[in-house]
Amino acid sequence: MNSSKSQQFRKHFSLGAGILGWFLGGFVFGFNVYATSLKETFNYTQTELEFIASSGDWGECLEFPAGIIFDHFGPRVTSTISLIVTTMGFLLMWMATVFRIFFSSKNWIVCVFYFLTGFGPTFLVIPSMVVNCKNFDKKHLGKVLGLLNATFGLSPAVITVLYEGLFVQGHFEDAENQKLGEFMMMLAVLSACISIFGVVMLKTVPEESYDEIEQSGEADRKNDKCDNNPMEIHKNINDRTALVPEKTTKQIPQDMNCWQIIKTPQFYYVFLICLIIGGICISIVNNLTITVECAQLDVNPIRFTLIIPIFASIGRIFGGVISDYIFQKWPLIPKSSILLFCCILTCISQIVFIFFNGSLIGLICASVMVALAYGALFVHLLIITINLFGLKYCGQNCGLIFLSNGIGLVIFQKLFALNYETISPPGSNSCFGNLCTQWFFVLTSSLSPCAVLLNFCLMKNERDQQLQYEESQTPSNQE
Repeated sequence: MNSSKSQQFRKHFSLGAGILGWFLGGFVFGFNVYATSLKETFNYTQTELEFIASSGDWGECLEFPAGIIFDHFGPRVTSTISLIVTTMGFLLMWMATVFRIFFSSKNWIVCVFYFLTGFGPTFLVIPSMVVNCKNFDKKHLGKVLGLLNATFGLSPAVITVLYEGLFVQGHFEDAENQKLGEFMMMLAVLSACISIFGVVMLKTVPEESYDEIEQSGEADRKNDKCDNNPMEIHKNINDRTALVPEKTTKQIPQDMNCWQIIKTPQFYYVFLICLIIGGICISIVNNLTITVECAQLDVNPIRFTLIIPIFASIGRIFGGVISDYIFQKWPLIPKSSILLFCCILTCISQIVFIFFNGSLIGLICASVMVALAYGALFVHLLIITINLFGLKYCGQNCGLIFLSNGIGLVIFQKLFALNYETISPPGSNSCFGNLCTQWFFVLTSSLSPCAVLLNFCLMKNERDQQLQYEESQTPSNQE
């Protein structure tokens, strides 16, 4: 009994460390709140600002090295790397604000600094995810991932409130009265404290392995159906159970490493869906305040930075909970079908952006849809990756798949900047009017349906594999 209580205690402490780790991972996505201050402080062009935003997001997407190190050395070593890299990144950003004249002409160095602030937290995000997925039963997989991702999504909202409440003096567009350097120092101290807590508390609780949980779960279901008393096998005709039993043969996911999954077609379907939908959503999130400024609406753009994390967190929580419910209610449904929600909602949001990017209501509605799709996307991708390729190597597998998000981010960020600067008046770093962003949304609205098509292909591939597995099991069952 004491051992069981101790295990539960350690599980929940690891979950707490994981929640804080994912909270740290969301810091880089609060870029919108200080983007204007950063641009004015260093007198950067929109393209230079896009490069900085992309570098932080690209660092966040580069989770593959963290997955490899975690699989070889465990959570403690991985979290220690996060402590060093993340703290150093924010300290270097603080240094850049101190020597702003020098760094005004050295945009690429600031990009490297901001890259570290996004890359460092991945060494805490990956172990937090894998450890907590292993510590809790697979039937709670969606809930655990939803909770971690929701914390990740709320992090930019907390950063926004802190920045606006403590570090902004006067108008939000007045860079001279914003304490950007002090803000970076605060993030450095906060990231150091969270990383130290992760180093100490993040541990895998020894318990049944993933496959054993699957097999024991199936055995329990069989025992529930067939008791020792043979008379209980006969069903009454009035029972709701079907007279012809349905096939419930469930294929247990095989643990595959990154070198094995790249030989499967499922990997490329998931990779491309993440590239398109993730790249579109994250580029819109990064440029939302710029989009609002282009529309020349009498509203504080910082308010929009609260919409994204709040609704993204709602999408993450419900994305995880509803996925668990669907898979328990209909266990044979293709796991990849849950991605349809994100793909279709992204398509709709881009159409709204095209026609209503100058309207406050239109921007709010489209932003909410992007936030919900963006929030649920990564929860669903994690669930699908674990269900398709197993839990043992999910750190490196998820890291490899999320590389596509970084590639998509760079592509779509550059396209947004190209549209913005093409319409901007000659010699000006600012652009006003619907056309500053409209052609970008025309492009994204034409690409997002491709992700829906890829999703259907992935569902068909998954269903075909399930049918092949059932056919291979039929002869042995009959014998």
